[in-house]
Amino acid sequence: MKDIVAYHGLKRFPFDKDIKAGDAVDTGPLRECTARLDFIKRRGGVLLLVADPGVGKTLAMRRFVESLNENVYRPVYTHISTLRSTDLLRHLNERLGLRNRGTKSAVYTQLQQEILDSREQRGRTVFLVIDEAHLLGTGPLQELRLLTNFKMDSFDPFVLVLAGHLELRRTMDLAVMEAFSQRLTLRYHMPPLTPEETTEYVRQRMKLAGEAEPIFSEDALAALYDATFGIPRRIGSVAEQALTYAMFAEKHTVDADMVLKTKTGG
Repeated sequence: MKDIVAYHGLKRFPFDKDIKAGDAVDTGPLRECTARLDFIKRRGGVLLLVADPGVGKTLAMRRFVESLNENVYRPVYTHISTLRSTDLLRHLNERLGLRNRGTKSAVYTQLQQEILDSREQRGRTVFLVIDEAHLLGTGPLQELRLLTNFKMDSFDPFVLVLAGHLELRRTMDLAVMEAFSQRLTLRYHMPPLTPEETTEYVRQRMKLAGEAEPIFSEDALAALYDATFGIPRRIGSVAEQALTYAMFAEKHTVDADMVLKTKTGG
């Protein structure tokens, strides 16, 4: 069976999602997202990070968390966001390596004390990332709001990043969430790539995969943006399908027609 990697003279599949965070193409949205994460790291508080599926928010967070000095910050990441209020608190309790407690109030108290002790006694600020947070109901979100209230709401001893799809922003704008919405330190909507950024993204990913000579023509790159609206996950899927069409057509250049075939199945 033919293999697009060997056929096109590449070293690996160019759009695999397991790319190392350090190899991520440094796009404008990725830089802007990193700047917000860096701000909240220094400032403390709560960052609301939303994006369309496939834009790259999880990659941005992974790259940023991997860059944290673990002598100063204590990164805690979870994407399990379908839990009820009490179960969410117990899950966070477990992620922080704490013993299980019998009551909700005991779990809550233990979580807050651990966050304080980590910063004030051990010099490590908890950097908590909850991904897929659009799946959280208003009940669990209210528990997180209460968790951010320290010393009569006088300071922010840890960082909380709530990341999810655009539904998360709509949830936070509900009247019932007004108290939590007022606690947000920063909001950021990570956009898709522009046409120019899409071209650069494809070129860089192909170069990282070992491309010796350009495989995607200029019109193919323009068609890729039109077909994907600049969403990196879609770009990768459509580009790989177009590479496959080129292989079966025994062509070593991908043109716009091959990109269009990915939408029509031709």
